[in-house]
Amino acid sequence: MKNILLILFCGLQSLAFGHDFFFAFAEIEYNDISQKIEGTVSVSSHDLERIFDEKNWSIDDLESKDENSENFTLISEWLLDQFKISSNAVSIDLSVIGCEIELNGMIHFYLESTPVELSNTLTVKFDLLMSNFPEQQNKLTFYYRDQTITKSFLQTAFVHEIRLENS
Repeated sequence: MKNILLILFCGLQSLAFGHDFFFAFAEIEYNDISQKIEGTVSVSSHDLERIFDEKNWSIDDLESKDENSENFTLISEWLLDQFKISSNAVSIDLSVIGCEIELNGMIHFYLESTPVELSNTLTVKFDLLMSNFPEQQNKLTFYYRDQTITKSFLQTAFVHEIRLENS
């Protein structure tokens, strides 16, 4: 009986405190051959479902794999409004070229830019989900030649500069 009460107590506590934080991750790389920025933005489907419900979107809009659907286009625009990269104060044109939903609840959005020459300094805005979740924290890892640069983005610091060497 004690074991059942302990399991019940732990289960209820995990429901109450199971999701006190929100994270999104981006891994971006500059491809010297194509001169494009390529990458992935990963976010929990649980976090997105709450926002999608408000906008009358559905995770099913992503699962259909129809990148030409109206809702996929709206979701892509929404995502790219909260993840921007610029070089020499000129915005780099990014597009969502696909997505993948994993069984563990993570959604990966695959991004690609048009060909671009990078300057020594990039400016990245990554405030994905911050307007909905005040505790949201995002992390970006940028790969450029032999460099790996990681930045953390918070509600109070959602724009960062990335300085590149050898550009």
